Amino acid sequence: MKIQLGKQGQLILGLVAGMALSGVAAYGVGVANTPESGYLLCANTTSKVVTFNGTLKCPTGSTSLELGARGSVGATGARGSNGAQGVDADASQNVFYKVVPSQDIPLTAVANASSVTADFKGVVMAIIFPNDMPLGFYELDAHISGLWKNATIANAPTVSCYFQFRKDYDRDRSVVFGVAKQDFVRWTGINMSPLGQVDFKTLLDDPMYLVCKSSGAITGMSGIIHATPFASYEPMKSTTPMIPLKPSSY
Repeated sequence: MKIQLGKQGQLILGLVAGMALSGVAAYGVGVANTPESGYLLCANTTSKVVTFNGTLKCPTGSTSLELGARGSVGATGARGSNGAQGVDADASQNVFYKVVPSQDIPLTAVANASSVTADFKGVVMAIIFPNDMPLGFYELDAHISGLWKNATIANAPTVSCYFQFRKDYDRDRSVVFGVAKQDFVRWTGINMSPLGQVDFKTLLDDPMYLVCKSSGAITGMSGIIHATPFASYEPMKSTTPMIPLKPSSY
């Protein structure tokens, strides 16, 4: 490392500004080239260039320059102001759940669901009311399981589960959310995870149904619904409306 001295013999580098050149031999100084003891620099008396050789002895034609040791720790500064209030954990982290009680989907329900007047109707497995949890926006995640009853490859039944507002269910409308579908192949077990969302703004808002519709009889259909809240959410820039699924797709 080299540091150029000016014409007046002063150091240009701010780190060593104000330190005087010393003609004392390096052996007598109390430096050890460490931050705690300081460093020994050598200033050439002819070129006025300061160098750090990493040794405790300066060569002939130069004078030693002691770079002071690290100073003591300063006093503790004043305490800063308090930070902003954090978000309430109850409003952003709690996950609510509702157990879906076990029930069967008999052949009579299957027949009703496939009739012309109730083309979109299925069996209501659970109802989520606005007062089931604090008002707000929630992502819904259901896990449903059951067993096919007397199912065969020949009749090949299929089952769909989804979320639907009560008003749409009562009017036989095809506006549904998060359809999960499973066909019978050879295994009699049923496992599905329909997804949905709900934004409860008042206690008078329409409740959300979890509905399952099957073309075959099912026994022991049950599960659980998780509702994960979001403290803040923003709509996307696009204003394109949701396009309902075709009845044949579920």
